[in-house]
Amino acid sequence: MNRREVIGILLVASALLLVASCASKKKLTPPLAPEATYQWVTAKMDMDIAAPGLEYHNVSGILRMRRDSTIWISASAMMGIEAVRTLITCDSVILLNRLDGSYLAEPLDTVMAKLQLPLTLRESQSLLLGKGGTEPVELQFGPYTAKIRYSDIHWDEPTTFPIKINSRYERRKL
Repeated sequence: MNRREVIGILLVASALLLVASCASKKKLTPPLAPEATYQWVTAKMDMDIAAPGLEYHNVSGILRMRRDSTIWISASAMMGIEAVRTLITCDSVILLNRLDGSYLAEPLDTVMAKLQLPLTLRESQSLLLGKGGTEPVELQFGPYTAKIRYSDIHWDEPTTFPIKINSRYERRKL
């Protein structure tokens, strides 16, 4: 697998997760998780992703969330090398692509308007968690699908959401 294919895999994974975080309930298939009492969650993710003409299996990552506050996702390339990191808050989205040295930083309402997908942060968190266990969560948005399997889940252990952008990174716009 060459560098271009790896970048493609990770960008599709991040885009799908970003879309899942901002997408309409009508276009996503998993049931919303029942109201939970958690404040924090951290889990390892293993994803299968399909897009038109592309299919990727076993993309690994980490999900960290603080209820009603933040979604943080890190996706890794082969051999565990981090390639993409995404931070979604109530008012903004930051997507850091470590492989090509670029980042996207936009207001959440701008991203939602561009994608025409209204959804609250809380609903996004419920969709990503599914039933809140180790059962796979399946998301579908148009021709894009993802099957996310969680392991090593930790509930109510406070965590951090690191994003560091330095002068080497080039800013991208929607």
